[in-house]
Amino acid sequence: MKHPLLFLFGAALALAGTPVLADDDQIALPKRGGFSVEPYAGTAAAIGGTFVKEFSEVLTQTGTVGGQTFSTALGFDVPNRDFSDVYDAPHEVGVQLNYGLSDHSEVFGGVSYMRASGKDFDALLFTFAGNIGGVPIATGSTLVGEFEDYQEFAANLGYRRFFDIDAPLKPFIGATFSVRKVSAIDLNFRHSSNGVRIDNVRFYAPSIAFASGLQVGMRYDINDWAALGVTTGVNYRTNLKEEDDDVVGFREFTNANNRGDVLDIPVSVRLTARF
Repeated sequence: MKHPLLFLFGAALALAGTPVLADDDQIALPKRGGFSVEPYAGTAAAIGGTFVKEFSEVLTQTGTVGGQTFSTALGFDVPNRDFSDVYDAPHEVGVQLNYGLSDHSEVFGGVSYMRASGKDFDALLFTFAGNIGGVPIATGSTLVGEFEDYQEFAANLGYRRFFDIDAPLKPFIGATFSVRKVSAIDLNFRHSSNGVRIDNVRFYAPSIAFASGLQVGMRYDINDWAALGVTTGVNYRTNLKEEDDDVVGFREFTNANNRGDVLDIPVSVRLTARF
């Protein structure tokens, strides 16, 4: 997908133009010219993107990672890893302010916070013998990696179009766009068979990035001023900023953090209240 942001946002706008199935009956939310507040909480499942980029390296000179020296007689491979390979499912909380354009459509803006805990993954797969800081590393062994927590603050804008089915339960489609600030992410290594540890290797710098997506869901009117809803869809989160200051003497290792993008399916539960 050459331009995923443009594709997702363009597709959402096309869907948003679909006519409402409808009559002119009054509905509770949204309300033309009315405001509502919408706190929510949820998670996301990564289905694509590359958080660690595949590469293969055979050292022909001494290199260092996090202050530890890798010998010249050392080769290793790194496979592609997406977000779900290196992080547990994230938790997200946020709040949005909605404004009703009509009784069937609304625009919104808001803020959110997302956090995910790193989990162990096979980071460097050694293809032949060498040493790290003078400690022998066996052929076929693995250096295990674990990222520090992923933390993201975001500001978002969007549009929703509701389908009038003359019932309290109303499905909708929409489009979202957000600017996100992602905290710096360090990577910790360990080799279980000999106790070698390399902590706090800088991998991604603090990043200002973007996200865009399609949104689908439903909202159930509890009464004329409040509703409960469930939302899902698909989001694309753009690349993070690479950080290579802790990697010296490698040709390919510096390519591992050239992406840092995520394609995911978010799921959230929402309470909407008019005021």
